[in-house]
Amino acid sequence: MGLAKSIAGNGPLAVRTSKWIMATAAGWNDPDLWRRQQDRVAQVMSSQDALEGATAFVEKRQPRWTGR
Repeated sequence: MGLAKSIAGNGPLAVRTSKWIMATAAGWNDPDLWRRQQDRVAQVMSSQDALEGATAFVEKRQPRWTGR
C-alpha cells in the first residue's frame, strides 16, 4: 500500500505513461525501446504538470497535479 500511495502521488500523465511503457515494453528490442516511448515521454515532459513539478520543487512545496 505504501508503494501504491507513493506512485499515486506523482503526476497522472507520468504515471499513465510509465504504466503504458511497462505493459508494452516486454517485447521491444533495444533499438525499439527509446523510439517507441519517445513521443509519449515528450508529451509528459512538455506538459503543464512537468512545469508544475519543477516549480513546486523550487518552491519547496507539494505539486498540484492537473493531468494536463
